Amino acid sequence: MTVEEFKQSYQNLDKIKTISSHLQEDAAKISLKGLLGSSAAVVANAVLKNKSGFHLFVLSDKEEAAFFLNDLENLNKTASNILFFPHSYKRPYQLEEIDNANVVSRAEVLERINRGNGSIVVTYPEALFEKIITKKQFAKTILEIKKGVTYSIDFINELLIEYEFEKVDFVYEPGQFAVRGGIVDIFSFSNDVPYRVEFFGDEVDSIRTFDPVNQLSIKTMSRLTVVPNIQKRITEEVREDILQFLPNQTTIWLKDYSLTVATLESEYKKAVDIYSNLPESLVKHTAPIDLYFNKTLFEKSIANFTTIEFGERPFFKGETFHFNISAQPSFNKNFELLIEDFKKNEKAGFTNMVVSSQAKQVERLYAIFEDLSSSVQFTTLSFALHEGFIDNDQKFICYTDHQIFERYHRFRLKEGFRKNQQALTLKEIYN
Repeated sequence: MTVEEFKQSYQNLDKIKTISSHLQEDAAKISLKGLLGSSAAVVANAVLKNKSGFHLFVLSDKEEAAFFLNDLENLNKTASNILFFPHSYKRPYQLEEIDNANVVSRAEVLERINRGNGSIVVTYPEALFEKIITKKQFAKTILEIKKGVTYSIDFINELLIEYEFEKVDFVYEPGQFAVRGGIVDIFSFSNDVPYRVEFFGDEVDSIRTFDPVNQLSIKTMSRLTVVPNIQKRITEEVREDILQFLPNQTTIWLKDYSLTVATLESEYKKAVDIYSNLPESLVKHTAPIDLYFNKTLFEKSIANFTTIEFGERPFFKGETFHFNISAQPSFNKNFELLIEDFKKNEKAGFTNMVVSSQAKQVERLYAIFEDLSSSVQFTTLSFALHEGFIDNDQKFICYTDHQIFERYHRFRLKEGFRKNQQALTLKEIYN
């Protein structure tokens, strides 16, 4: 069995097709029960293939959201529409603690939503808690540049300064731009790498992304969107919650409604306490209700969306779909037990599958079986999942290599410009 055949087997399930058809209804409420391990991502991916558009996944916390994001990314290695929406700072009203990499990720999500293309956004309650710039104001704030269109370089220069971009000799982080003759380099807050726009006279001749360290081109494009640091305007603009920013046809996936509401309520109380204890100053601070998303607003907003709950504590009353899934057993590195399990499953008509993105781990497993003089049948699927599972209906058993060998499995989030250590060296030189 190939990875594509594995995914297709879920897409073809009558249950998945029925779930997808229910998503056509206005504000439908659906509950998926029995999803354990990474089966939630596998099932969600099958639904996504049958129902395109905007999908927002709200997991219980950042770690769970990151693992879920990785599962979706590994199931769709070529997809560029799977995005992560993090929180931007550690404590309310502490602007010096803002994480610039997270600001970039948040701006990228808003830019993608504003563009109108179907996207899959994975987040968690603390990220929802922060209100964002309104959709109307966001549309006014962004600058779009298209190939073949005439622009004044002086106008772009003035507009970027108005957007509080820093003019430098060479860009190395978001919020900077450089002008050299007919070349304009812009590092937008919605992109991991900067853009280079080349003019022929006043006409845009080419647009491409490039590596700020070696200056080599990465990708050619026909248009770009420049997004300023929308987080800087947190006290200047009217704010709205992320649910108001989303299209009305968005499907919201909730792991745990009650936990999400409780987290929003807890974070809001913290913000109110901090606000009430702020020292008096000439600067007037915006009230928490204007900056943060609370329990009452969430309960009111979520009712208007089609919602899929995929945890064990559904809140809404609606159509319920049950999945007969079990957790991957633990073998404590006892490979004789693993062999027995493989053989028992094979006799019961199950397909044994080892899911791994590392060929060396699969080779190691074959070598262990050979040393134990055991011939067992299993299929290897070359992608990674966070947690294995047993699908008793499909008769699939997905073992993950890191659980078999009891290795720690880390989640991976793109770090964007922070990954670029040489760019930090450039920054030090400038300083």
